[in-house]
Amino acid sequence: MLSKPGKDPKFPQSYRPISLLSSLGKIFEKVFQKRINSYCDSSNIIPKEQFGFRAQHSTIHQLLRATNSITEGMNNKFYTGGIFLDIQKAFDRVWHDGLIYKLIQLNFPKYLINILKSFLENRTFKVVIHGETSNTGVIKAGTPQGSVLSPILYSIFTSDFPSHPRTITCHFADDSAVLAQGTTIKYILRTLQSFLVSLEEWLTKWRIAVNTDKTKAIIFRKGCTNFNPANLELFDETIEWVTEVKYLGLIIDNKLTFRQHISYLKEKFWAKIYLCLPLIGRNSSLSLENKLILFKQVLRPILTYAAPIWGLAAPSNRKKVQILQNKLLRIIVNAPWFIRNSVIHSDLQIESIEDHIQKLSRKFFSGIIDHPNNLIADQTDFTEFTGRYRYPYTTTKWSLPLKPP
Repeated sequence: MLSKPGKDPKFPQSYRPISLLSSLGKIFEKVFQKRINSYCDSSNIIPKEQFGFRAQHSTIHQLLRATNSITEGMNNKFYTGGIFLDIQKAFDRVWHDGLIYKLIQLNFPKYLINILKSFLENRTFKVVIHGETSNTGVIKAGTPQGSVLSPILYSIFTSDFPSHPRTITCHFADDSAVLAQGTTIKYILRTLQSFLVSLEEWLTKWRIAVNTDKTKAIIFRKGCTNFNPANLELFDETIEWVTEVKYLGLIIDNKLTFRQHISYLKEKFWAKIYLCLPLIGRNSSLSLENKLILFKQVLRPILTYAAPIWGLAAPSNRKKVQILQNKLLRIIVNAPWFIRNSVIHSDLQIESIEDHIQKLSRKFFSGIIDHPNNLIADQTDFTEFTGRYRYPYTTTKWSLPLKPP
């Protein structure tokens, strides 16, 4: 059992069970995973909207798709409403009989179904605390935490996630978002509530739980937003309206300023620096070369995660990220106050955050032009500046090759 960060250790739900798997079993699971993935790819079982645990798919791709849709709505003077769902204990709630039923319905080969059935059934568990062992319990639901098969089995189990003709669904494993656009808030509310009704039926049928306390709703729109939208309900519980949500590690506010995300980056960055201070501080015996490796491989990626998306933030906000890098480099080289930041960057051959983000963005956007998933490849249609609000990343400073007609 591993404790969940930020949870009260007194309660059982604050721990995550991890299965202890044999080395031989792990090798077999790797081989078996390739068979399942091969069948899923050939039969198009996993929906295109599901980006989790798939080759050539990342959280940045899904964030790009979501933020492009929001920006497109702003440029067309539309409201964009979003529901960000919190699936409760996703892998632990996969219903075994329901999964086998879906495998049969999807025409999986019989030998794969039989092996998976044997893999899931007759699993037991015990809990040992301070030398005391609990009674043996039988696992009737869930896929083993730590198994390479669990992600693909969860994706298959949720492959029939309900869709709505007037909504956009974004999935990355169990992190799901649903977006709807319209000229009026009433239209968005009707659309989202209609989707929630179908979602209730699907969740009930397949025994999947949603944490309504952590599920949030938000309205994206530039300009004046002094409105009080009516409540959305899921299982007779009201979904809270918020002005910002955290989705796939990126804090998205209702005006796409990313100001709150950069503030979050600052706190996370300094927390990591304090942990690494014995290695990068002035009293560290580590060589400058190794300190720079830590900076490039561990610390700077914290600042630049999802940078192709939040790179459209105002220059004043991006400057805050550069200041964080300046302070860290001064700590690494123990520079006195009179040494200019530009000199430190030049001597260490470290590029500015602005230049580094542009390089990351150029590489990222060039890689999606011929992407096999058309939902990702189509995002290049948004790289041209055709409206008042910019699409990620601001492409006015450099151009991308356009897709052939």
